[in-house]
Amino acid sequence: MPAQSAGEGTTMVTTIQAGVFVRTDAGRAEIQAKAQPLSRPARMLLLVIDASCNGAQWIAKVRGTSEADLQQLVDLGLVGPAQPVGAAARQAAAPRVSLDDALQKWTYDALYTLLTHEARERFGLIKGYRLILEIEGATGLPGLQAVARKFVEMIRKAHGDDSAVRFKKQLGAND
Repeated sequence: MPAQSAGEGTTMVTTIQAGVFVRTDAGRAEIQAKAQPLSRPARMLLLVIDASCNGAQWIAKVRGTSEADLQQLVDLGLVGPAQPVGAAARQAAAPRVSLDDALQKWTYDALYTLLTHEARERFGLIKGYRLILEIEGATGLPGLQAVARKFVEMIRKAHGDDSAVRFKKQLGAND
């Protein structure tokens, strides 16, 4: 029987898996520009990633995503480490961005992709399907933005204020 190395049989958690990541300004710009050659799972991960989960949790949540996809986003500067606790106080002086202002920065395609993905994840098969039908029926970007506002309220009712605040941050709002 061959000798086992000291690390054999143990699960190693990498920095990427343990790290908590958020989109950078470059990542937010990439969502709209779609300039980087990202795989579909990597692009979906870029759309949904926020500081609510660590890397391993996001990899598990986004179907088809691997550690390599997350590493690619980090290497391209599209996501970066979440701010340490002390940095949150410094950010308090940052200008407030309302949900309406944040929604103005999204393209139709990016907002559509995010909402349809999140509808399935957050509301399950039946409610998610109904919400996707409403998303499909939205006329243009203003209609989709109205659905996004309703979506935030639905999250608040179904999952609580904390979850709604996290989703608003995912959309770019900080109020």
